[in-house]
Parts: sequence; C-alpha cells; structure tokens
Amino acid sequence: MSEEIIKLDLREIPVFERHPRIFDAWEDLSAGHTLQITNDHDPKPLRYQFEAEHQNAFSWEYLKKGPDEWVVDIKKLQLAVPEGEELRLQIEEALKEIRPSLQADGGDVELVNIDETERIVTVRLAGACGGCPSAGMTLKAGVEKTVKKYAPSIKSVIAE
Repeated sequence: MSEEIIKLDLREIPVFERHPRIFDAWEDLSAGHTLQITNDHDPKPLRYQFEAEHQNAFSWEYLKKGPDEWVVDIKKLQLAVPEGEELRLQIEEALKEIRPSLQADGGDVELVNIDETERIVTVRLAGACGGCPSAGMTLKAGVEKTVKKYAPSIKSVIAE
C-alpha cells in the first residue's frame, strides 16, 4: 500500500469553514494515509480537538513552523479493530454518554444491531426522539458522532 497524502491549504478557506473541512477530509482518509494541512497560524487548537475526538488514531508532525506558514502532516493510524463483546461495550459506553441529553428532551436511544462486517450500528430512537423532525440530525450529529468517538472503527450509525 503506498501512502497517500491529501493536501489542504487552509489559507484560502474562511476561518469558520476550516475545521469542518479538515474533519470531512479526515473521515474520508484511509488508515495509513496522511492529511497535510497548510495554515497561516499554528494549528494548536486543531491538535487539541484531534486529541479529544480521535485520541490514539493519529500522529501529528510539523513540517514547517511559521512565522507565515505552518505545514502539518496528520497521519491516520491503523487501529486495532475491536470485535464482539469488546465492540459492543464500546458502543454501549457511547450510548450511555449521549442518553442523558436525549432523555432530557423526553427521548432515548436503544442499540438494535451491530454489523461487524460493514461496521454499521443500528439504533432505535425512542420516546420523543422517535417522531421528532430533528431525529436525523440527532442521529448523525449526536449519536453517530459519540459512537465514533468510542468506537472509531464504526463507519455509520443508522436508525431502525
């Protein structure tokens, strides 16, 4: 496997769009490949966000450190992929974290299935979440994001 490097020059992107673009590119990146960013300032806050959301799933290497240009290689590391009970426990921990937010609005979430081959988790949004017009956003921005934080090998979370 040859290493692929995706280059993203952030200097041309409005500030409020930078992190979403970086994380979209990160999600599309395969393990062992690198996202190289070029920025007009030291991207320390981005590194802190990576540490919070992707823990041991990346390496961070400065290629150039200012004063006008910072270039950083962010490599997606190959993680051990949990299976079976270990994976189920990771997903249950994620649901335990998100559940109080859902319950505060009269909803809940239940684990229905884990497809270990496709790396897809199926959940059931219950209570007020079940028929809420914002259920899709809750599923992707809340449940899926939290599940991926605890179980990075999961590709998607879908509702039953």
